[in-house]
Amino acid sequence: MPTSFLSVVSSLRAAGEPTRLRLLALLARAELTVGEISAVLGQSQPRVSRHLKLLCDAGMLDRFREMHWVYYRVPTHGGARETVLQLLALLCQDDELLRRDRKRMERAIAERGRQAADQVPEADQTASSEDIDRIVLNELAQEPVGVLLDIGTGSGHLLGLVGARATRAVGVDISSEALRLARAKVHGAGLSHCELQRGDMYDLPFATPVFDTATANCVLAGAERPVAVLRELARTLKDGGRAIIIEDFDALGAETAGGRESGTNPIAILRTWCTAAGFDCVRIHPVDTESGHLLIALARRVARAGAAA
Repeated sequence: MPTSFLSVVSSLRAAGEPTRLRLLALLARAELTVGEISAVLGQSQPRVSRHLKLLCDAGMLDRFREMHWVYYRVPTHGGARETVLQLLALLCQDDELLRRDRKRMERAIAERGRQAADQVPEADQTASSEDIDRIVLNELAQEPVGVLLDIGTGSGHLLGLVGARATRAVGVDISSEALRLARAKVHGAGLSHCELQRGDMYDLPFATPVFDTATANCVLAGAERPVAVLRELARTLKDGGRAIIIEDFDALGAETAGGRESGTNPIAILRTWCTAAGFDCVRIHPVDTESGHLLIALARRVARAGAAA
């Protein structure tokens, strides 16, 4: 994407300092807090903050707050990201200083993961097994994943699994501690194009349909308004976009047995919810794992003109 003359000059001025270039090299790989960056670079937080402000003002970094923490990262898409990557391509990745920075960053991310895991006793409440992973990847293998949204991302297992095949991936969860753990996992695995955002699954922080693929792992059975969750998911998907929905068969049955859908088979109710939310439920796989019985559904976003008709 062509960049204006003044934008190029601004970017070069912002990056043309050793510490700021080191910051770009780090923040192109992960989302980090000021404290983590200071520990990696061995510099004071006020000094690091000044450098971060200059890079943010030049549009080369994104800054966002999440509860008690403020994170920084190179933009995950757009012209600013391309500019940063072009600058970083000029660097020798085997440079000793950059190599030491990366090692210290890896240790900081690992320590964050350990601390977050202590705050999330059951760190991964979402379903995961080799059988589930295989079915999910097989369902998505027929076409590119494109831009991915993972709601209720938890510790980031599904985000990392599918995000590895995505051009951009966003994980959303209401729990800040779960997001810290997810960041440690996906960025520790080198998936720098994955970003994490705190958000409500009933009110996702995206104004337009920007996603090609969506995943939702065990979020519906315990939801007060499961169809509303699916409608919000459908709102963010492009027409024809795919959704992989994983649910616990027994939990879904228990939720529906005494109230909302009394006497309805969990497979049928999942289809009904998908249809009501604007999805065409293509197929549902029942899967038995060591931890329980699961349903894995593949659904497509009905074209909006068709839905209106």
